[in-house]
Amino acid sequence: EGEAQNFKKALVWFRKAADQGTIQAQVNLGDMYARGQGVAQSYKTARIWFRKAADQGNADAQCSLGIMCFEGLSVPQNFKEALVWHRKAADQGQDKAQFALGSMYAQDHGVPQNYKEAVVWVRKAADQGLADAQGCLGKMYWKGQ
Repeated sequence: EGEAQNFKKALVWFRKAADQGTIQAQVNLGDMYARGQGVAQSYKTARIWFRKAADQGNADAQCSLGIMCFEGLSVPQNFKEALVWHRKAADQGQDKAQFALGSMYAQDHGVPQNYKEAVVWVRKAADQGLADAQGCLGKMYWKGQ
């Protein structure tokens, strides 16, 4: 039924849509380049596509840029810039960005350590069903943070 998985064909069609400004296609291209699906893996190219979508307000792309800045993928590690991108995505309800933001507050990455603020953001992600956030929130209560 339907088409067999084909990253090369997906890339062609996403590229056509992305070049016309389709945000989700830009995000999908960023994901494909980040993962090396149908193309040589390239965080630099992934970042370009994520940035196009992020500048149009896409929370998933903003979260991806936050991760890239946090981990130093294609750019020098920069917690402050990671914080900016994660905050933009988290404010739109993106669960992984909310969890990342909470983790940054808990671990003193880019912001002064603040467990109260960390719990607020981790809880938002946990309430959306993000298992990693739920486990982290349990650990925070367990440790009294």
